[in-house]
Amino acid sequence: MSQTSGQYLPYKAISRDPDERLPSGAVDCHFHVFEDPARYPYTANRSYTPTLAPWAAFAAMNDCIGADRAVLVHPSVYGHDHATFVDTLAAHPDRLRGVAVLAPGVSEDEIARLDTAGARGTRVNVLYAGGSHLSDVQDLVQRIKPFGWHMQFLADVSATPDLPMQACDFGVPVVFDHFGHPGSQDPNDAGFKNLCAALKEGQIWVKISGAYRVVGAQGGWQAIEPFVDALLKANPARLVWGTDWPHPAIAPPMPDDVDLAQMVLRWLPESSLREQILVRNPEQLYGFAPWADA
Repeated sequence: MSQTSGQYLPYKAISRDPDERLPSGAVDCHFHVFEDPARYPYTANRSYTPTLAPWAAFAAMNDCIGADRAVLVHPSVYGHDHATFVDTLAAHPDRLRGVAVLAPGVSEDEIARLDTAGARGTRVNVLYAGGSHLSDVQDLVQRIKPFGWHMQFLADVSATPDLPMQACDFGVPVVFDHFGHPGSQDPNDAGFKNLCAALKEGQIWVKISGAYRVVGAQGGWQAIEPFVDALLKANPARLVWGTDWPHPAIAPPMPDDVDLAQMVLRWLPESSLREQILVRNPEQLYGFAPWADA
């Protein structure tokens, strides 16, 4: 049954300049936009109804924190309609890459169209209505492999503890959103430990994004730090970061994006580690040109 009632919290407006900006060439590897639904209608089968979160507001936020490039992730509320996705990527071809949500049985021509627009992967969303499903994975893998795309999972590794190791055999790069979204909130959880093991072998990528989806906001999400430390110990060469702006479908309080940018700099105190995770790793994963000024 469709769940369309209840709009989520609006994003916070920029309140201040950061104490320290992200390194030159940094990539915000996870954001969404929600434009006027009269032009870009939502799918009937969705888990939430978003408030407006236009490109202009996102770009202003990224400019403030120092992110020069970004990755647009197609949200579940649009289903498989990529109109807003393609239009946004086409308007900013040097600044943006994207992650699509392909329909089962998608044609090669449609993948090629999205690839030309700037898509570099497809997302399998098993947490929210409107996304793809685990049963679609093998078919999608075969369809995206000729394009060099990756498979991105929004899945709870606590609920699917075998998934990280299974992903090692897919034959395409695999990315796990939001620390693997472990519902247990325990870094010793079996699913998260499997995530770290697969990461250590260099078989998967993990986004250190959406901390508030894993732990509570009390104390500045300090409870996320054991997860960060475990992933950094496992393999920093396979980590990327993103704001998850405009933070859809979360419980209050709404995070401040300047705080999020300052937090990742605390996680990554060395300049070499910042450049690796915030600049070089995303270039490799998403096919951005090397940043000449970094």
